[in-house]
Amino acid sequence: MLFTFIRSLFSHDLLFELSENKLSIKAFSSNMSFEEEPYIAIENTKKGEVIKAIGSEAKSLSAPNVRVLNPFKHNRSFVADFMCAEKILQHGMYTIHKSKIKPSPRVIVHQLEKTEGGLTDIEERVLRELAIGAGAREVVIYLGSKINTNVENFDTVKSRVSAT
Repeated sequence: MLFTFIRSLFSHDLLFELSENKLSIKAFSSNMSFEEEPYIAIENTKKGEVIKAIGSEAKSLSAPNVRVLNPFKHNRSFVADFMCAEKILQHGMYTIHKSKIKPSPRVIVHQLEKTEGGLTDIEERVLRELAIGAGAREVVIYLGSKINTNVENFDTVKSRVSAT
């Protein structure tokens, strides 16, 4: 508990905006952001699978022992590959924090696509587990119009979601 508290002191509240074509991670009340195409390249080696690249760099890789995938692209659901999606979110979170101490931020997850009629409990749980797996200590699932991270903060969005 104390360790999580100490890690929280070195963390920014974050907004994850997820879509098939772009992953955006923004820090509230700051200009820090991470935007990338949600692609991951995985290389098969003798020691097992290794992440070769993430983002547009991964998209351009091609080799017989490298597979490139977009974990947020599936014709029925939003998350096609949980482990790869989690690795991409971890990469984005660490890119923003640039700290030797592993961050433990509060995160708002905003899925931008495939939300017609709301999210099922399973879809909400997948998004929550992705954020927790990426290192979040608290997660809020948000549906609605885009959030301006320069104007709003984690607590105002959380209270708006709790009110519905």
